[in-house]
Amino acid sequence: MSYLLDWIALAGFLLCWVSYTQYAKYAARRRHSLSSVMHHFRIDWIRRMLERHNRVADMAAVGNLERNSAFFASSSLFAIAGLVTVLAASEQVVALLADITLLQASSRTLLETKIGVLIAIYVYGFLSFTWSMRQYGFLSVMLGAAPMPGETNVEGAAGSNEAFVTHTAKVMDLAAKQFNYGLRAVYFSLAVLGWMVGPLGLLVFSVAIVLVLNRREFHSATLKQLVKARGL
Repeated sequence: MSYLLDWIALAGFLLCWVSYTQYAKYAARRRHSLSSVMHHFRIDWIRRMLERHNRVADMAAVGNLERNSAFFASSSLFAIAGLVTVLAASEQVVALLADITLLQASSRTLLETKIGVLIAIYVYGFLSFTWSMRQYGFLSVMLGAAPMPGETNVEGAAGSNEAFVTHTAKVMDLAAKQFNYGLRAVYFSLAVLGWMVGPLGLLVFSVAIVLVLNRREFHSATLKQLVKARGL
């Protein structure tokens, strides 16, 4: 019976993650969110970049965004390595956790399942962060190829610079989206820690993570200031 509750809790955890991801996509199209507001700022950024000759600061800003992804990608690798080490010593870990009264008494199989879930989450996070890094690399090339003031992106094509602005901002959006996916994986990996307490702990932590993400994405003070700054 206890194993059944664990599997139900795991299904609830996955449902919270997938449902929130879909909800965030849907809601961002219909009201202000951090991602939708930042899209407007990215459009403004690229438009203003095309008006100046010196673009060192723009390349540095993109490099800083890429470093953020690189940091989390490296951290994900360290987390995976640590979890694999724990997995190899699962028998000793079960005995160690048995002495902690607040934690659920777990069999070796159940503990290995929990660790396996964490490893899968961090693998997903690593893949998301590295793809975000690559997209920021593509963005650097696009900025380097951007037309100078007075030039057009495609010779003789009316409005080509505006098309360049739109598509460059879209690439930046896609890179940021992958970073958000990876960061969301890190958040939900914390929910798995609640599983150490028991199935109910996993469900409670999962719901708490969803509430935190929703609060920051759609109702945070930062979002309100960004909306006001952009005049939306």
